[in-house]
Amino acid sequence: MAKKETAKERFVAVRKNEDGNLSEFKSNTGKVYDYEMAIEAIEAGKIENAQLFTGRDGKQHIRSKNDGDPSTKFSNLKEF
Repeated sequence: MAKKETAKERFVAVRKNEDGNLSEFKSNTGKVYDYEMAIEAIEAGKIENAQLFTGRDGKQHIRSKNDGDPSTKFSNLKEF
């Protein structure tokens, strides 16, 4: 029995903390992810427009996938 492929979510809005760093993400389905939940969802392949990288601090960080469209960069998404 073939496993049904579920549609991936996209982050469409962001929330920043008092330092200006991304802290929460809202998907196209309306679900809100805190930073740790977002990392887990990206690792699980559930988010199509985000990727993880290891920072100089050795921790996992989230960034938008470079698709050549500046409007899809997380720094340019609307805040919620």
